[in-house]
Amino acid sequence: MAVHRQPAPLELAFPAEIGQLGPVRARLRQWLQSFAPGTRTAQDSLVAAGEAVANAIEHGHRAAPGEIRLQASTAGNRLWLIVADSGSWLPPQPEPALYRGKGIMLMRAMMDNVSIDAGPTGTTVTMYVKIRRDRSG
Repeated sequence: MAVHRQPAPLELAFPAEIGQLGPVRARLRQWLQSFAPGTRTAQDSLVAAGEAVANAIEHGHRAAPGEIRLQASTAGNRLWLIVADSGSWLPPQPEPALYRGKGIMLMRAMMDNVSIDAGPTGTTVTMYVKIRRDRSG
């Protein structure tokens, strides 16, 4: 098993606004680069986290403003991501749009495990992926 440096956890709290998606992804990318988990692990983690944050913004806070929290950490050979919102998800539209509604499917395809805990005080998405280093790195 490869030994790698354990970075300090990343913890972000930000308003549930679509304009926050880019800066949050940039901070997560910077954090990932601090310990070089491998290109595929980094890219998959960025996409999965981006989908979870976008869902929290769109679904968790459609009716009212609020806050979203993103935590990223490593433990052993796993990279953990937790995205939590403080909103209440509204029921999905009766007829989903053809090119929408793929976020959870993408998260599950890119991470080794995804769990979603929805309740009256918000939704928390917890996911992890095994850190797979590039052969060249």
